Amino acid sequence: MPVVHRRQPALQQSQPVPDPERGKRATTPVQPLLAQAASVQPPPRFSFKALGELSRHYPLPSAALLLLLVALLCWLSGRADLARWVLLVITVMGGIPLSWQMLRQLSRRELSVDLIAILAIIGALLAGEYLAGAFVVLMLSGGEALEAYALRQARRSLSALAERAPRISHIWRGQELVDLPAEDIEVGMVVVVKPGELIPVDGEVVAGSSYVSEADLTGEPLPQPKAVGATVLSGSLNLDRPLEVRATRRSIESKYAQIVRLVAAAQEQKAPLHRLADRYSVLFTAVSLSLAALTWLLTGSGITALAVLVVATPCPLILATPIAIMSGIDRAARAGLIVKSGATVEALGEVQVAVFDKTGTLTLGMPSVSRLWRAPASEVPAEAPILDEATLLRLAASVEQLSSHILARAIVESARAQGLVPGLTEQFQEVFGKGVAGHVHLTAAPEEPVYEVTVGNRTFLRQRGIPLPPVLLQAREQWTAAGQIASFLAVNGYCLALIVLEDRPRADLAQLMADLKQAGIEETVLLTGDGEEVAQRIRALAGMDRVVAHCLPEEKVQVIRDYLNKGRKVLMVGDGVNDAPALATATVGIAMGQQGLTAAASVADAVLLSEDVRRIATAVRLGRGVMGIARQGIWVGMGLSATAMLLAAFGWIPPAVGAILQEGIDVLVIFNALRVSRIPLETGQDRRVL
Repeated sequence: MPVVHRRQPALQQSQPVPDPERGKRATTPVQPLLAQAASVQPPPRFSFKALGELSRHYPLPSAALLLLLVALLCWLSGRADLARWVLLVITVMGGIPLSWQMLRQLSRRELSVDLIAILAIIGALLAGEYLAGAFVVLMLSGGEALEAYALRQARRSLSALAERAPRISHIWRGQELVDLPAEDIEVGMVVVVKPGELIPVDGEVVAGSSYVSEADLTGEPLPQPKAVGATVLSGSLNLDRPLEVRATRRSIESKYAQIVRLVAAAQEQKAPLHRLADRYSVLFTAVSLSLAALTWLLTGSGITALAVLVVATPCPLILATPIAIMSGIDRAARAGLIVKSGATVEALGEVQVAVFDKTGTLTLGMPSVSRLWRAPASEVPAEAPILDEATLLRLAASVEQLSSHILARAIVESARAQGLVPGLTEQFQEVFGKGVAGHVHLTAAPEEPVYEVTVGNRTFLRQRGIPLPPVLLQAREQWTAAGQIASFLAVNGYCLALIVLEDRPRADLAQLMADLKQAGIEETVLLTGDGEEVAQRIRALAGMDRVVAHCLPEEKVQVIRDYLNKGRKVLMVGDGVNDAPALATATVGIAMGQQGLTAAASVADAVLLSEDVRRIATAVRLGRGVMGIARQGIWVGMGLSATAMLLAAFGWIPPAVGAILQEGIDVLVIFNALRVSRIPLETGQDRRVL
């Protein structure tokens, strides 16, 4: 008997949808998502070295702060004249480069929000209010440093990903375990992962069993059991036992590397709401200049007008929104949602309609055996073998274990789940997408019969000369109409049964729709290529508002465009390459990326890495929370500045005090924006804080 090697389940780069009979399908290779992002350094901890680095990168605010301290010492020592000279140096030193930058912007016909601050510095020089001028220089130049620090704090998830990227792997060379850089591992090589180590490549387990934590990748808190045949992700943590993993991708092509690039690219993009803040600030600038001019005309006091300009400097508008947006991107990453841009965060806060694909989105996208249906004895020839359901399933698993087809894997897993061990198969044959056949030995006993087993669609069986009982053909039609898949099973040339498989709905679908309604979604829609019966069954299970069955990819796009033309903002959730046009058309497209970052993820605005579909509602809730905090920062900052301007116009706030007051407003706005990291992301009764 020839030796038959048992195939380990192959890792699928994408999970296409099988056809109703056998599952004819075409795999789509993983597309490159984004260009390699620049390396990102982790935010430094506070130390004198870190302080020196900050001074080197931001010399102007550092020098201004140092000279202010010198001026204070001079004043305390009774040298007020020397203190004024130091303050003059600060004002001139800061005013010249800032004014030059402003002139360059004006030459490009760009009206910056810094215009008020530049006028305040010039006014302070003319009026001899050097203390106020020095504080404005510190406030304006220090705003950039404060924003950079806050953004580094908001980017800590990316920094953690970059820091913990797997760098070392172990392979066997003879009897010796040697170390190799992770980037040197090629597809097909077997690496050894010790307990407590990060898995260096995407792959499948070929030896050992252990619990693996994927929390930093998907946000799932519970470790997952991994045994032979299970897929593992680069960057996940092996917890308790050694594993041997066969690489299915190089480290640079792994899901972990793609996640790092996605997050890096997301955090490099400017949020559109920042530009919205610029538009607010242009109007605010015009009002501020008008009030300062009116104050000068009515009071005749340049000092009072200067105080108005000092407290009007709109740094809160500059700082509030980018910090809130970047904090939101970081928060989403820790919840297993990679958001590609600040625009996505803003749009998530405004979507009104949630549209879902079915297969792989509301369902698991992985068929499983629901039943094995035997033909009635009256429909089977008397000479056909009489076998019970367990034996039939075991025979089917014996031939399917050598196939890489998605349905084959489902049949093998179903048999093993029932404790049925597949037998040995020889003379194996497969016509991919149609069926498999082979001779099966259930035991090694010489007296054990050899079964000729065929599993596949009706075309495959007819090509092999196997007649199909009408009762099985009729049953197959009924299950197909209900959205299930049926493969024929024949033994020794007689078709005896149907193996019925179905794509099971995800858990908590009804709760997901309730969570979306609670988060502010007005309408939920199911778009599916399946028939009306299947679509209505999913709609009833999930509690959705609308369903469109028999929906082709171009028809999905048209449905979304209809909503957009009515002025409604649409969230689209899908996973397959056929969903890519709809994902690109929607206001926000979220791709389900658990099975791999495919073409759908390349056009989507965000990628959900977690298996928990309820985190779609979490994303909407997060978007609304982020934008609420960002707008709050804008209006609070403008409101406090406007109040201070009115007080300054009446002469109640001198320029120097106004500069200090404005610096306090800046700090308040920054801390308000950082509240995004503490938004409680509740989902129905599940009060998780992610």
